[in-house]
Amino acid sequence: MFREHWLGGLTAYSIFFILSLITTLTVSIFYGSPFDWNPTITLDPLEIVGCFVIALLFGLWPDVDITSKSQKIFYGVLFIVNFSLILFLRRYLESAIIGLLAMLPVLSKHRGWTHSKVTMLLMPMLFMLIPIYTEYPHWQWSMNWDILSEQIVSLITWERLPVVAQRGFAFYIAGLIGYASHLYLDGILFISRKTKRKKAYTI
Repeated sequence: MFREHWLGGLTAYSIFFILSLITTLTVSIFYGSPFDWNPTITLDPLEIVGCFVIALLFGLWPDVDITSKSQKIFYGVLFIVNFSLILFLRRYLESAIIGLLAMLPVLSKHRGWTHSKVTMLLMPMLFMLIPIYTEYPHWQWSMNWDILSEQIVSLITWERLPVVAQRGFAFYIAGLIGYASHLYLDGILFISRKTKRKKAYTI
């Protein structure tokens, strides 16, 4: 279902983007609101392309827990990202975290946690956490719980937190829609027509 999943993610996000864009333009024209009032989409051309790519990739991502084209694509991308982090950016902590997280899907059974509705909601939140991490340069990991707890409290009470998190919200929505399309086609999110037909043939 590789072809169905990438087409599903792309199609689902395309429909959402068009409807959201029409709503944005309508409200802005009739009510005089700024065109960037809607945080669910971005009007920056490069970011728009990025959102479509994210929707496509998240439409494939749940199948990294099994040998598949999706797995090859994602581990190829992760290798390039990790290689760049180590060799060019020297961001060893980020590289280690990505490497650790990359192991998790292959340790689970097929259609395990990668096909969970909870993961569908939480996984795309990385796009909101990354801007927070980069915008808050004083944040440093510490093994000392007292220091770490103070850092967590300072982050939560940080007054610019909503503004910074909003930067990645459009990407979060793109990832969520792509992920949801995968679970839908697999008959996990809702029972799709294709799943109903398969059950009917089985019976």
